[in-house]
Amino acid sequence: MVENYYTVEEVANLLKLSKYTVYEMVKRGELSAVKVGRQVRISRDDINRMIDKGKRQHSPDDFSKSVLPIPIMFIGSHDLLVESVINYANEKKNGLLIIPAFVGSMEGLLSLYYGRADIVGCHLFDEETGTYNIPFIKRLFPGETPVVVRFVSRNIGWIVPKGNPKRLEGWNDLLRNDLTFMNRQKGSGTRILLDFHLKKLGVDGSQIKGYEKEEMTHYSAASAVSRGEVDFALGTESAAQALGLDFVVLEKERYDLVMKKDFYASHQWKNLESLLLSDEIKERMSKLGGYEWIHIGEKVTEGL
Repeated sequence: MVENYYTVEEVANLLKLSKYTVYEMVKRGELSAVKVGRQVRISRDDINRMIDKGKRQHSPDDFSKSVLPIPIMFIGSHDLLVESVINYANEKKNGLLIIPAFVGSMEGLLSLYYGRADIVGCHLFDEETGTYNIPFIKRLFPGETPVVVRFVSRNIGWIVPKGNPKRLEGWNDLLRNDLTFMNRQKGSGTRILLDFHLKKLGVDGSQIKGYEKEEMTHYSAASAVSRGEVDFALGTESAAQALGLDFVVLEKERYDLVMKKDFYASHQWKNLESLLLSDEIKERMSKLGGYEWIHIGEKVTEGL
């Protein structure tokens, strides 16, 4: 039976991912796995289907140059619109095959640094400058300058049950002792933003009921609210709307796409860029709710 499975290390090397990312893909059910003794093994069938899907989206001429097409590795922060774009790109069969791993903004940037990601989605708030992403990128890439492309601005705030029964209204709700919270993982942009506001309020995380509970995506955090496990979570308006929950806007944050210069110059990015600017994607943004896209596709130069 073991012959029908890859080790985590083999999958990480095959897909140019970190072992941590592979484990997270297993956790979210994106890859099938079994326990063999104390180790995890991942189904070869899943990996082969992933590769076969890439083959079908390329012409025979492509395979005269390369045995296997290299999929685009998207690693970074979770967002429902990003999910929608990836699904649409893969369905169109226009030469794009995007494999996502939603592991947080910081893990995404580290993956880009180590050459495991093609595109990173991030929304990291820097408390010293009050800006997003650029300060982190400059610190992590001191000897090079990745390309930063604007994606969207999105509403972030409290995801609460329908009708907002506990009457949440602002960051000061973190001072209340009658609420149970669902947190996000360390390294996520949402967690960094939350901890910044806790610091401003002079509150230690241990004082927040539920602070130790962590989810990996906005949707899973919103699901915990929907199931009644917690009273509120910090997340996107689109996640709240997707589950029929109410939403309290706290602020608007910037979500950027980051990539190396060689990928920015590739035909893969040009195809994806064209898709991002299409009417179909703008329609999807409108339906999800909570997004502004007036700067989508713009290359960022200020601050780099």
